[in-house]
Amino acid sequence: ATEIHLKYDTCTSDRIQRIHAAGLRSMAWLRGPIGMKDDVTSKYFDVGNEDETMYDVLLRSGVQSICGNRPEVIVKVVESQGR
Repeated sequence: ATEIHLKYDTCTSDRIQRIHAAGLRSMAWLRGPIGMKDDVTSKYFDVGNEDETMYDVLLRSGVQSICGNRPEVIVKVVESQGR
């Protein structure tokens, strides 16, 4: 393994630091609406709520990659942080 993929709401700074200290890369993923017709009403209420604040928090946790559903917002946040 070279990379650990974590659901976005499990990306704490401590967890990300431990992953990197082990020599691994990190990626946060956000669940997408495709394939969620059965469980979107009972389990995953965060679908479609990806905003600048959510991506900013993820980046501040130290994750190196984000697999999200709103790339234009991710790019805006990354650019605003001077990355």
